[in-house]
Amino acid sequence: MIGTLDRGLTNLPDSQVDLVINCLDCHENAFLRDQPWYRADWANQTWAPVLTIDPPVSSQEQAVKAKWSLSLGLLLALAQSAGQVYLCDIGLPRHVFQEAGVNYHSPFGCKFVIPLHSA
Repeated sequence: MIGTLDRGLTNLPDSQVDLVINCLDCHENAFLRDQPWYRADWANQTWAPVLTIDPPVSSQEQAVKAKWSLSLGLLLALAQSAGQVYLCDIGLPRHVFQEAGVNYHSPFGCKFVIPLHSA
């Protein structure tokens, strides 16, 4: 499994993996975990740390416990199970916020990822 990417579900390894990247638990579609191919149990039983990208909001249960979470663009209220939270600048143009009526001042400065947890 070293250096390989496997998109199939039948080939989930029984051996240890280095990192699990969870992009299924998002705030937009809570129905994904009802699908037969959803493998939260496998991810929670591995010893590997989990990075969740675009985690669900705190009112939704996060099926996979994350060590780190990466919020995209704007921070949403996240559950404790989100782990250490980072905010990523995905390059939304300023006019997008203006058209939405949002008074936005970028917190990023020269960075594209900032930690939102205490060190």
